[in-house]
Amino acid sequence: MPQPPPVPELEFLKICQNHGEFSRKLRALQFPSSEATFDSYVHHVALCWFKLAKDHLVDARAALRATRRRAVYSRSYYAAYNASKCVRFIASGAVGLHGDDHRKASDLPDTFPDVAKWSQALTTLYENRLFADYDNWSTTNTNFSLTPRESFELAREFIRQSATFIESKYGVVP
Repeated sequence: MPQPPPVPELEFLKICQNHGEFSRKLRALQFPSSEATFDSYVHHVALCWFKLAKDHLVDARAALRATRRRAVYSRSYYAAYNASKCVRFIASGAVGLHGDDHRKASDLPDTFPDVAKWSQALTTLYENRLFADYDNWSTTNTNFSLTPRESFELAREFIRQSATFIESKYGVVP
C-alpha cells in the first residue's frame, strides 16, 4: 500500500519535480533503501489523482441521472483528465501543475492500450467540456460531438483502462 510522503503532496511534487530523475539521483548516490520508500510516495501522489478521477465520475453519474447535461460533460472530462494525470505521472515522472497541463492530457505513454484511440477520446472529452463550461450560444447544443451518456461512458471506460494499465505495467493498484 503506497504511503503518503512526509510532506504535503504538493510540496513533494515541488521538491522532486520529476520523480524519474529524482529516483535516478537516489540510485546514483547509492540510496537503494530510500528508493522503495520514494516510489511509495510517488504512487500515493499518483493515486490521489486517480481517486479524484473516481470522485468526478461519481459526480458525472449523478449529473447524468439529474439530466444536467453541462455538468455531465464537465465532470466526465475531469474524471478522464485526472486518470490521465495519474497515468502520465507514473509513466513519465512529471506532469504540469498549472492550467497548461490540459493540453497534455492526451499525451499518454506509447505503451497505453489503444493509445491513439484514447488520446483522441481525451481530446474529444476536452472539447465537449469547453462547450459545456463556456458557451451558451444558440448553436452550442449542436457543437457537442458526444451525448452526455457517451461522454460519461467514455470517461468510465478510460478510468477502467487506466486502472488496468497502471496495475499491470507498474504494479500500482488503484
